[in-house]
Amino acid sequence: PMLDARRMEVYAALYDRALKEVRPVGADIVEADTYKAFLDQHHVFFFGNGADKCKAEIVHPNAHFIDNVTPLAEKAMAEERFEDVAYFVPFYLKDFVAKAAKPLL
Repeated sequence: PMLDARRMEVYAALYDRALKEVRPVGADIVEADTYKAFLDQHHVFFFGNGADKCKAEIVHPNAHFIDNVTPLAEKAMAEERFEDVAYFVPFYLKDFVAKAAKPLL
């Protein structure tokens, strides 16, 4: 699964056919060779809203792009599985970095 981040960055994890984690979730900058080590060894299927960024950049015979995959949040909502937001602690992949505001003049 691949989620769109900012600019040319995605949050992605890699799993094998048995859904065993091959590489944990990480922030990746999308370039032509971002997943080359994996693509040279295996077929890799890209899906999620971040996969669109990869279509233009990653051109490899083992790269396959799947459209219209139902997001997990929509599936959980359809199954009426909700989190109690008072006690839920989200997983933030990266720490927030505040930047000083640019002068308007």
